Amino acid sequence: MAFGRNNVRLGAILCATLALSSSVAIAANPQQQKDNSVGRAASQPLRDTRIKEDKIPDVLLLAASAPYSSVNTQNCAMITREVNRLNAVLGPDVDAPAQKKGEGSAVAAAAARGVVSSFIPGLGLVRVITGADRAQRRAEAAVYAGSVRRGYLKGLGRAKGCRGTAAPRPAAVADRPELPRDDKD
Repeated sequence: MAFGRNNVRLGAILCATLALSSSVAIAANPQQQKDNSVGRAASQPLRDTRIKEDKIPDVLLLAASAPYSSVNTQNCAMITREVNRLNAVLGPDVDAPAQKKGEGSAVAAAAARGVVSSFIPGLGLVRVITGADRAQRRAEAAVYAGSVRRGYLKGLGRAKGCRGTAAPRPAAVADRPELPRDDKD
């Protein structure tokens, strides 16, 4: 009988999570829907159980298949277009000026993800059984390949004398590498 109660409890939690994520999505305007990491955190258990799956964007799948391809790299306009396509799914590159906006929402999203995930016992095992773990690794590999592709494209852009998003910002090129300082010193 305890097994049945756990299924009911799990179902109730998943329904509540779905309702929460839907209400967040409905309340947001189109731009907020795209950037709503709190809503993504609320629906994380649905992705963990593969009830809701995110599709890996084609631009990342293409990057994963051939990150160093010379396709669409013949001139600065083509490189800019490719980098912009990657920026649209990956977000700003590491050479983008630091933005203070949104730090609070990132913390809120992490907290929501932790709280919602803690409601479901044995979630790690559920992720393995449902294949969500494998899907996450595939998505992470695609994001990594997209980042590699973007770096490669920006290097090509710099070599060709491109400006704007087709090459790293001059300030980023002028930066000197340094080890992070330990705050405990």
